[in-house]
Amino acid sequence: MKYRYAFVLLLTLVLVSVGLSRLAAAQPAGFESGNERFLPIIHKPPFILFFRANVEVADPGDTIQLEWATNKATQVTLYHLLPTGQLGAFWELGPAGTFAYAIATSERNQTRFILYAGDDNQTEDATVTVTLTCPDTWFFSPAPDICPAAPAVLSSGAEQAFEHGTMIWIGELDQIYVLFDDEVFSPKWSLYNDEWDEGDTLCDAGTPPPGLYQPQHGFGLVWCEQPNVRDRLGWATSLESGYDTAVQATSYAKYNDTYIRALDGNVWRLFPESSGWEKIIADG
Repeated sequence: MKYRYAFVLLLTLVLVSVGLSRLAAAQPAGFESGNERFLPIIHKPPFILFFRANVEVADPGDTIQLEWATNKATQVTLYHLLPTGQLGAFWELGPAGTFAYAIATSERNQTRFILYAGDDNQTEDATVTVTLTCPDTWFFSPAPDICPAAPAVLSSGAEQAFEHGTMIWIGELDQIYVLFDDEVFSPKWSLYNDEWDEGDTLCDAGTPPPGLYQPQHGFGLVWCEQPNVRDRLGWATSLESGYDTAVQATSYAKYNDTYIRALDGNVWRLFPESSGWEKIIADG
């Protein structure tokens, strides 16, 4: 008798197992079971098969070739990326091909591109970066560890020391820099256009204390017309002196330093956003 019961139990288990298997096979893809939903896994091939440049390093002014191929993409757009990473100029392209890009002579450090490809429902992207050689050298050393934004501007210049700062004139640019060393937090330096014309009349600021001077020419015009400058600088402690100077800046996407050859042969370094300055002791 016990063998009969064992046989019936075994047969029941077999029938239940077969039934469950048939039930699972009969369920459509993506069926729900209880509180869970099972979705089929779909492996969609990528839109972008490749995106590349014909060189890894180029000179500013060169023309490079970009090449791409896509798979079933109905929309393909190429963007040149600005140094800040923002999208710049763009071109609508076909699903595969080549594109000639002329690197601007003003571009520095690297030139970057991003390719978008897809359809109405989905898009993917790929980037290409081409490193740029540096065409210019710094006018001083030790130099910053980045390419300058442009060749140095070589110019006649002048410098004058004050009780609380310095004024610097760049003749080639018609600009006057004012460097403050007082306790006011900001700005630590300011830039003005040199609007002095021979024969212009300066303000009458009274008689300077012994050993001090009222600035003349372009320095005097800024000092007279900008009360904040006069109040912060005070009187000049020497007469202005002329010399040959140079100006150059870094080439970061933003927040760049400006470098100016000083009267004593060293270099003024002006920090971004008028946030500060220092004097660098130049080699030689």
